[in-house]
Amino acid sequence: MIDALFDLFGTFYQTGNFLQAERIACRILETIPDDIVSLQFLGLVYYRTGRREEAIEAFNAATCRGLDDGTHPRVDSRLRASAQCLRAARVPGSAVATAWYDLGLVLLRLRRHQQAISAFQSALSGRPDFRAAQRAIARVSASFCRQDSPKANRKLPAAGRSLGADPRSGLGRGAAQPAGLRRAAFATR
Repeated sequence: MIDALFDLFGTFYQTGNFLQAERIACRILETIPDDIVSLQFLGLVYYRTGRREEAIEAFNAATCRGLDDGTHPRVDSRLRASAQCLRAARVPGSAVATAWYDLGLVLLRLRRHQQAISAFQSALSGRPDFRAAQRAIARVSASFCRQDSPKANRKLPAAGRSLGADPRSGLGRGAAQPAGLRRAAFATR
């Protein structure tokens, strides 16, 4: 059931039907209130429809909920419904891989590098051959490495460090973006 809802969200999102995508994300949140994935996707839809403040609130709430792992100490985290949402949204061949990638781009614009890397990694979970997501992780990794700060490098997830930053990786301005997402597509205030 959860897999079908995320596939439906992905289909609506990819076709630009943000109203229906928003409704699906809200329905998932009504059913599973501690779901971080649908909250992040809801923030993405808010951002794409010009509701930047609401998007930031959704991203902040997702961050807070993500840090609140100790609320159910007797429940195996793998059995929680929110963990099942994350699994469903990262399954290979998932329709939400593009949404994960777009979410990563939005989070980068908002300077939420850790969350952006996680979103790009989720895009790769859904589509391991997603070259734009691979390049995005490499780009963020390179920016962390350029800071020459051991603290900044420690913050980078292991997967981001392992890809390394290869200047020949095709990260130029002409790098391809998936259909449906262009710089002008984001509504900003």
